[in-house]
Amino acid sequence: MSNAVADLNKVAQAASQGVRFSVDEDTGRTVVKVVDTQTDKVLRQIPTVEALKLWRSIEQMQGVMLRDKA
Repeated sequence: MSNAVADLNKVAQAASQGVRFSVDEDTGRTVVKVVDTQTDKVLRQIPTVEALKLWRSIEQMQGVMLRDKA
C-alpha cells in the first residue's frame, strides 16, 4: 500500500504541487490532503480529521464488544 501512496504522490507532484496522499496508520484508510504550496497549510483533507476520529472510535468499540463476547 505504501508503494501505491508513493506513486500517487509522484503523479500529484508532476500535475499539481498541492495534493498529498497518505495512509492513516490507525484506520488504514487513504487520506488526501490539498495543501497551499506557498505556506504548506492544509486547505482540505478527505476524509476529514473528524471522520478519522469517528472511525477510530468505532473500531475501538467493536474491539471491546468482541472481547466482551469472548
